[in-house]
Amino acid sequence: MINGFKLQDATTAPAASAEILNGVQKTWGFVPNLHRVLAESPAALEAYSTLWEIAEKTGFTPQERNIVYLAIIYENECTYCMAGHTNLSRMAKVDPAAIAAVREGRPIADPKLEALRLFAAKLTRQRGVVSEADVAAFRQAGYDNRALLDVLVLEATKLISNYTNHLAETPNDSFMKGAEWTAPGKLKPVA
Repeated sequence: MINGFKLQDATTAPAASAEILNGVQKTWGFVPNLHRVLAESPAALEAYSTLWEIAEKTGFTPQERNIVYLAIIYENECTYCMAGHTNLSRMAKVDPAAIAAVREGRPIADPKLEALRLFAAKLTRQRGVVSEADVAAFRQAGYDNRALLDVLVLEATKLISNYTNHLAETPNDSFMKGAEWTAPGKLKPVA
């Protein structure tokens, strides 16, 4: 890890973080390294944990939610989150071909999921500045204003995790084995 970050646990983290870490342990059966890094700041850990829970309440199916996450992660080139969300996407029964396409920066065969991937990618890369034509294309694929705003919830969630992982170079967890990813390093313009 870099920049003086350490993997915290319930005995080394501030008390407010320890409580959240214990909850994560109870829910997931382990504490991901991302949470262990975030634990240094109770506010950061709480923000991420709260946004994660809120993201589960969006109008997206688990498959759609994972496509959005993968698209954001691709754009932000977060190797830790790509490995983790690849396996989470598999658990959510996302089509393996769709997972591979997003990991490789290619279009998804399913037109509705491709519209979702493309919109999330543009929103990430262009820092929220998208055209009326981008919004119209998203709507034509069957999404509405709720979905537009729900993408922002997922964007905020991944901003915290992706940026934290860049700051700390968070090491992958053991459950990520086989899903490692090398970021492209130089992104192509979004079509």
